[in-house]
Amino acid sequence: MNNLTSRQRKLVYAGCIVLLLIPIVYLGAPTSEDVLPGTRAAVSGGLLAQMRVEHDLGESTLGEIDPSSAAMNLVLLGLRGPAAGILHLQAVEYQEKKNWGKLKATVDSIIKLQPHYVEIWRFQGWNLAFNVSREWDKVADRFYWVKEGIKFLQLGTNRNSTTTILFHNVGDFMGRKFGNSDEKKFFRKFFIDDPDNERFPDGSSDPELNPQGKDNYLVGKDWFDISNDKDANGYPVKGMTHVFFRQAPSRALFDYVTAKQNDYAADMKEKGEGDDRRGLSEEDRQTLEDEDRRVWEEENRSGWDDAYAEWTDVYGNDIFLGLNAVKYKLNCSAEELVALAKENGVTLETQRHVWEQNVKMVNYRFWQNLADCERDLHTVSAHRAIADGKVAYSRGEISDAEDKDGNLQPSHAEVRFVDGLNEMAKVLEDYPTLAHHDAYIDEILLAAHYWKTIRQYNDKQPPEDFSLLPFVMRHASRQPDIEQTFMRENRSSF
Repeated sequence: MNNLTSRQRKLVYAGCIVLLLIPIVYLGAPTSEDVLPGTRAAVSGGLLAQMRVEHDLGESTLGEIDPSSAAMNLVLLGLRGPAAGILHLQAVEYQEKKNWGKLKATVDSIIKLQPHYVEIWRFQGWNLAFNVSREWDKVADRFYWVKEGIKFLQLGTNRNSTTTILFHNVGDFMGRKFGNSDEKKFFRKFFIDDPDNERFPDGSSDPELNPQGKDNYLVGKDWFDISNDKDANGYPVKGMTHVFFRQAPSRALFDYVTAKQNDYAADMKEKGEGDDRRGLSEEDRQTLEDEDRRVWEEENRSGWDDAYAEWTDVYGNDIFLGLNAVKYKLNCSAEELVALAKENGVTLETQRHVWEQNVKMVNYRFWQNLADCERDLHTVSAHRAIADGKVAYSRGEISDAEDKDGNLQPSHAEVRFVDGLNEMAKVLEDYPTLAHHDAYIDEILLAAHYWKTIRQYNDKQPPEDFSLLPFVMRHASRQPDIEQTFMRENRSSF
């Protein structure tokens, strides 16, 4: 090198620089601008940039933060943590002042600073859906902010596609907020028929949340299925026990069938109040009711058949790891217990202990019995008869009347409540373990209260041989709540 002239040395240095630039460009060139974070498609750009996109490690949104803000000044100094802290404080301040526009913008800035900090996505999604939404008076406005919270979580799944718990959280919010909140009657309808007429004038659902126009519980199940697939294929969930985590799709089906059953009963009552069949002949009315009953039975039994199969055949046959890494499954026969004990290299007693411990922990047999019971014809008939009784009561069909022979016959409402209570007595006889199920207790007590009220209206007392009388007396402490429910259901009657 010392024998080279100054000009020659400069050319050599330039050539080395060019040679070194080749691997730098090959490895470090940025991705194309049209690539969305978290996508798995092939992208143009350097190898390192492509790997960042493939493994969801890239962060290219810092330029979207307000350049004049104090947070941006800290970012330029490399103090990303303190910058995020300042934004969190600002978000709290904007929420307290009910400045929703700035709150949303600040939250967006936080996730641009820390797109892979999972707890930010979980907390702010929950905050928008549960806290901010309740600050509004109109149900449609509350619905909008619940949607914003869930959309925020969905964005988090795009940016963190290997974080299984976020997908589970989206499914949980779909069911819990839309299906269990005080506004669920409206939220479930809005989920299919969005009230934002400017964006959805045709009465469709929001495509960002519900592109196929399905029930909220079924959309939640889809997200639960995705999270279970990720859990089983290389991205195990963190922070939840697997045997609890994997039951979410089955429980979503349980919630769906129960909600549809309640919706159908409410629709019957609403239509019944405006559909007075008292002018029809007994034969014509019976024909209409038989058709309604057929539809009820087919839809409910079919739904519970699906829920039972999901619980036993899918969730029940999943393989889990118990104490000391012993494999087990919940829906396990005696022969399968022996086979699993042999596979695990443990005694049959140890295998049975691990299995029974987890069966009890997730209350597997209770939910299996409940799904089996709900698809039983006695149970379906009981729910239907009680719903019929409520419709008849709302139409005022509660007076005893003489038949053509001059004999006093009980009212139509009383007959249907008696039918329902008799069927429920058979249900409890066939499924005694469900006698402590709160939903069954409340349904029986409420039906008995309706029946008692109708008989008092006709100056009659309940018969002493009423088969469910001991059951009703055993739960007498619930009577004040039952009376409140009765009053709430009949505010508009008569």
